[in-house]
Amino acid sequence: MKYYQIIAALTEEPLLIMPAAHAGLIKLFEEHRALEAAAFEAKREGVDICGKEVELEQMEVIDGIAHIPIAGPIGKGLGKFEKGAGALDVGDLMDELDDADDDDEVLGILLDIDSPGGMVSGIPEAADRILAIEKPVYAFTAGFMCSAAYWLGCAADAVFATKSADLGSIGVYTPMADYSERWKAAGVKVEVFSSGKYKGMGVPGTSLTKDHREFMQQRVDEIAGMFFDHVQACRPDAQLEDMQGQVFKAENARMRGLIDDLVRSKADVIDLMLG
Repeated sequence: MKYYQIIAALTEEPLLIMPAAHAGLIKLFEEHRALEAAAFEAKREGVDICGKEVELEQMEVIDGIAHIPIAGPIGKGLGKFEKGAGALDVGDLMDELDDADDDDEVLGILLDIDSPGGMVSGIPEAADRILAIEKPVYAFTAGFMCSAAYWLGCAADAVFATKSADLGSIGVYTPMADYSERWKAAGVKVEVFSSGKYKGMGVPGTSLTKDHREFMQQRVDEIAGMFFDHVQACRPDAQLEDMQGQVFKAENARMRGLIDDLVRSKADVIDLMLG
């Protein structure tokens, strides 16, 4: 994914991510843009300045259990730099799900999740792929299982978390910066000539109209409705009042029906799967 596409996705499109993680990504990619040419190319190729390749987490099959890591921000069409910086491409996740499902030696799948969420694109499809797997699929987190990551995790047959884990952040938002006052102070007035009232929406230096705001809210509500319906289908005890973007510690999440139980570690979940 090219730099401008990433920034557009992070600043103009609906997101399934914790705001703090969103802010961190913006900072990361702004710093990336400011790199010297040699450093920039090294980062784009997924290596450090000395040429050392960045090692990415991949699925590992141990005693018949496929351990699939879902870590870091989640996106679609990511490049080596984004993956090297710790992001997960949903396409890679889908490939690993397919491999685990097709492997006769794999008896069950463990989604090992530590992610604040990410972009919308590809998440509903990946969750549907998890739901379609007939082998036992368990989800576990000792860190974050939030927003897009929770959309994926709750598709598992059972969800477990350690005591200090954070879960939830169920919902969608779209950031849209209005720079019109800054441009106005600089003596610049932007005029947009468009073929329709929504074409040209969000052009830098302009403000959103009432119609624009209503349209953006409708987009957010549409995706949120998909998210809410998915959670309630997978976790029947979950309530809409707990899907307002809140993040819960594991015990609170269990009481609200968002997870099945607390565990001490991933080993406890593996024992349940092999049990």
